Amino acid sequence: MAISSQYSRIFSLFTFLVVFFPPCLAEVRFSEIRSDDRSIIPFDDFGFTHTGRLELNVSHISLSNPNPELDLFQVGFFLSTRDSWIHVLQQIQDGEITCALQSGLVKVVYTFDRLKGAKNFGVVFTENEANQFTLVFANCLQQLQISMDIRSAMYNLDGRSGRRDYLSAGNSILPRVYFLFFLVYFSLAGLWIYVLYKKRLTVFRIHFFMLAVVLLKALNLLCEAEDKSYIKRTGCCQYRTGRY
Repeated sequence: MAISSQYSRIFSLFTFLVVFFPPCLAEVRFSEIRSDDRSIIPFDDFGFTHTGRLELNVSHISLSNPNPELDLFQVGFFLSTRDSWIHVLQQIQDGEITCALQSGLVKVVYTFDRLKGAKNFGVVFTENEANQFTLVFANCLQQLQISMDIRSAMYNLDGRSGRRDYLSAGNSILPRVYFLFFLVYFSLAGLWIYVLYKKRLTVFRIHFFMLAVVLLKALNLLCEAEDKSYIKRTGCCQYRTGRY
């Protein structure tokens, strides 16, 4: 009975943390791959504009087969849209190609034949096509296991200032939207306070509860605006806000 109660408390704490402190998404990602032989490993989705950039830094690269005769052109990273990926799969099925990196429908970022024995590399890839792309790693060599650490940063450059915008195209306006709704809820809270003051002789507890809900929602929106603004500038997450 005591054990059941303990697990119940742990589950309640976990639920509280997930609901009120959800994981924060950012556009600078760190990933670790260990002894992985999957042929396709998708990473991040990002909406590029005509001034898109991908910074890819890979370190501690280790191959299970160090044979220098391996065709490492069949191992590497590429960008692909969902529509293009459907056609790439069709090309593989029809036997036109044997590896996604061979398709002209994907945008090859880096292939491992360029390593020349190195254990790390860094590359900045320019993307001028406005579209939603997925960063994908392809390993078309059977039974080859790969380990590596990956840092990827995707962003768009502002057309006027040249500053980096780490929010995906379409999400770049989110900080302003959240702040606008914060002003709306804050104004509603002020109006409700005025009504409560004017009708103070007939006010009940439920009315104060309603005020608290509006204020909490306004605070939540303000935190979301700051959170998205921070991601927009740095690509990293700073705040963890509750959701209502």
